[in-house]
Amino acid sequence: MTAPFLRLPALALATASLLAFSACSSLPKDPDRGPVRTPSNFRGPDAWPADITRVAVLPAHDATGRLPAEFAATYDFSWNRALALTQRAEFVAVPRATLADWSGRETIDSAAPLPPGLFQRVLAETGAQAVLFLDLTQVRPYPPLSLGFRARLATAPAGDTLWMADEIFDAGDGATARMLRVDARAQNSSAGDPTSAVMQSPIRLADHAFRAVAGLLPPRRPAPPPAKAPETASGATPAKRDAKDSELGAKKFPVRADNPY
Repeated sequence: MTAPFLRLPALALATASLLAFSACSSLPKDPDRGPVRTPSNFRGPDAWPADITRVAVLPAHDATGRLPAEFAATYDFSWNRALALTQRAEFVAVPRATLADWSGRETIDSAAPLPPGLFQRVLAETGAQAVLFLDLTQVRPYPPLSLGFRARLATAPAGDTLWMADEIFDAGDGATARMLRVDARAQNSSAGDPTSAVMQSPIRLADHAFRAVAGLLPPRRPAPPPAKAPETASGATPAKRDAKDSELGAKKFPVRADNPY
């Protein structure tokens, strides 16, 4: 039979182990540890076409048919700001009232047939070489927030699709939520944690989602290096040869200070 005092160390050890396990299991987990979603549902060329220097951006279209017009319009500024940051081209926003004058509609569904002549008129009125459409395909303005949209870049003269992206950013998805939080902290320049805003404000979520998708536009090719001047058989370029001739002429015919001519 084991004496009671001999069981005390074993009992103390078991109690300490149980407390340590409980403390470890109750430690807060890092919500940003784990996979981070990367938008990838897009298609287009490998590089931005050099002949597209201006793009007309149409207002956001409510493809769900459930959003108040004034609420859908709040996404326009966020989308245009994200596009400007890419520096792919000059992006010209077409106001809703202007588009209504041209077509009788404030917004245009990119997947539906366009009104006759509208594409050509947009290009003519804005001086653009391409038109960018935006369709809001899913919007949940309460937590967990969600924003789905389709963007299509169409080029002259027939409105053929050059680039397209179709994405859904659902804050209820763990990988998407981590992406939004990480990006919010990276973009934040003020005191405080900005992650609560991006998880509660539909427009803040749109800022991050639009910037992520606008960054998927084809990159610009670097400008080619300037062409070298042709060289003669002696290896001298015309500019070098002219400079040498001028130097030789100055030595052969020096200018005298006492010569008035």
